[in-house]
Amino acid sequence: MDLKFSSCYFCSSRGCAVKVYLEDGRIKRVTVDTRAPVVPGGHCVRPALAKAYQEHPFRLDFPMKRKGARGEGRWEPIPWDQALDEIAGKLADLKARYGPETIATSSGTGRGAWEFAKTRFMNLFGSPNRFGAVTVCYGPRIMVWLATFGGTLVADRREGVTRLVTLWGRNPHEGGPHTWHSFLKAKKAGIATMVVDSRFTEPARQADLWVPIRPGTDAALALGMMHIILREGWHDAGFVENFTVGFEDLKKRVRDYPPERVCSICGLSPEKLVDTARFFAARQPSNITIGVASEHSPPNSIQAVRAINVLLAVCGSVDTPGGMLIASPSEGFITDAAMELNEALPDEQRAKQIGADRFRFLSYPGWELVEREVRKKWGENHPAGVYLTCMAHAPLTFRAMLTGKPYPVRGLLVSGSNPLLAYANTKLVYEALMSLDLLVTLDLTWTPTAGISDYVLPAACWLERPDMGNFSSIGAYPLVQLGEAALPAFVDGRYDRYDDYRFWRELGCRLGQEGSWPQETFDQVWEYRMEKIFRERNVESVAGFVRQKRWEKGQVEAGVCAGGLATASGKVEIKSSVLQALGYDPLPSYTEPQEPEGEWKKYPLLNLSGVRTMPYHHSEYRHVEEFRRMHPDPIVEIPVDTARKKGIVDGDWVWIETPVGRCRQRARLVTTLPPDCITTQHGWWFPEKPAASPSLYGLWESNINLTTDDDPEKCDPISGGWPFKGQYMRCRIRKAEEGRRKDEG
Repeated sequence: MDLKFSSCYFCSSRGCAVKVYLEDGRIKRVTVDTRAPVVPGGHCVRPALAKAYQEHPFRLDFPMKRKGARGEGRWEPIPWDQALDEIAGKLADLKARYGPETIATSSGTGRGAWEFAKTRFMNLFGSPNRFGAVTVCYGPRIMVWLATFGGTLVADRREGVTRLVTLWGRNPHEGGPHTWHSFLKAKKAGIATMVVDSRFTEPARQADLWVPIRPGTDAALALGMMHIILREGWHDAGFVENFTVGFEDLKKRVRDYPPERVCSICGLSPEKLVDTARFFAARQPSNITIGVASEHSPPNSIQAVRAINVLLAVCGSVDTPGGMLIASPSEGFITDAAMELNEALPDEQRAKQIGADRFRFLSYPGWELVEREVRKKWGENHPAGVYLTCMAHAPLTFRAMLTGKPYPVRGLLVSGSNPLLAYANTKLVYEALMSLDLLVTLDLTWTPTAGISDYVLPAACWLERPDMGNFSSIGAYPLVQLGEAALPAFVDGRYDRYDDYRFWRELGCRLGQEGSWPQETFDQVWEYRMEKIFRERNVESVAGFVRQKRWEKGQVEAGVCAGGLATASGKVEIKSSVLQALGYDPLPSYTEPQEPEGEWKKYPLLNLSGVRTMPYHHSEYRHVEEFRRMHPDPIVEIPVDTARKKGIVDGDWVWIETPVGRCRQRARLVTTLPPDCITTQHGWWFPEKPAASPSLYGLWESNINLTTDDDPEKCDPISGGWPFKGQYMRCRIRKAEEGRRKDEG
């Protein structure tokens, strides 16, 4: 039996170390490598199901070309060379007719080649229109960290030093095994715990303090806490005086958030708010893990993340042992950002990025301000990456496909993404994709998006390529962990899959980019990026590095504030020079969402959509029977009294309706939600249903994004993030007829 040391990428937690046992070239079993240092014990059930996933017939095996009408479900297998030749020819033709900006890409959770290859291809092609779910997931946190601290924040949890661990809008019990393990480990070590969440989740049940705020009011809570903390003198005066700018302006700002106002916004009692502020301030240094709940709630998405981070700073828990450390580039490692070749995209093309004129923070105008300071601090070899911090606006890009404004977008390259399930307003997204001249999907399995594509290409999964999880650098994490390929990406007669790097490189070379892709294989890329580390360890390859089971601590240390940060002021920017230069409020604030006339009375419930659900990861794995048995149906959680008023009992199918559309999910009656809230699961489709239109694998049945709105007027005014939670997620429910609805086109 052969043993390979790999790194599981069944979710976006950047890889749990696993051991893959092979027999006759096939998986025998996969187990967690408990000796690896990346949160030992912080794993889930998914790796144990790797064999079922890898050998499932739903995996894509060979390139496929559409026959007949789009969505008809008729395909012919073709060789890779033919597929790439034809796609390159169509891309060149569209570029000649409309300009390179006519091509866009859609990204998922970045688990292919870490996205740098796609970004390099697009920069060399000349298009600024990469968009992805990162706009509403982690991207806002990265950009706020860079603009506020000049680097990302990393929790430095130390027993006997760290005094508080806070989960803010995060439920790792269902969606983050690493974070959940760390939370439990902190509790066992005697560290106090606090959870800010509208739901009474398992972390809330186990926490020392649960703060049940009204959805979407995170910014107001943080500002109200700072009002009390500054009023009582509980802040770290030495830190704010020596290492921050804008503190005096903040003191004036928080006067607008007295307890009585904040309590009316957040739905807390004055006593609860004061107790929360006191509990937090008295237990420093502390760590905070911010979840997507804050990022999903326009118009306060960016300001909520800003307010929470400023709260940490005024309490002195930044750049201190046991608190949140500011990550710096790692010596000897070439980062994703350096591999993107962002300098290849001309200024005149950057200016064409869709949405950059309106949503400036998470697009080129904001990125360029951050990039300038990062290079000034760390040198030209350590640029800031664009994948997590610089995206075209997805809703406006879909509209450009339909309207041709501000210019035509006629081609979309999809890799590791499923737009028909991932983005808000599915019907509009569907119409946009159906209108394209070229739609190409590179993915692991069939999906509804693949079902309407012109070309569907098989991607190598984490078992079939070397990979890296967790490295301390600008935009990453504090540990490195390498995984070797356990299986080949090509087995004659069975399958022929390309890793992302090979796909983008070969496509680019067909379009005249040969000179910008010197490494021919993904293995060579990793060896190039870690050459200095290999040299110091006397190791010749990634596989050799893995087999020696060598891991290196990242260079993340306290005390970087004293040397100056990668911000315009060289300090923690409570008052953000980046936001001010972009024309936004430079101080944390809270804006009450505006009700469309009469709409909220018709739709009285708040939908907290997208709650994480084991064993799935977004829209993945519903095709694998071993996964599906654990969670067979889409679930809508409804407060017991709210359900009774509608005649709904546990297990009923329920319509969730909004002005945009409706879908059905199965009711679960709970006592863990406010009476005016429900939760719904995202990413639901039914791979057992017909592949062809109008079914598209049951896309139109339980997909919650049939009900969500991507109206730019409802998006976050700073980042452009669209609402998945908060006041703009209004709905109503009613009991549905028995059985599952028929497919709708």
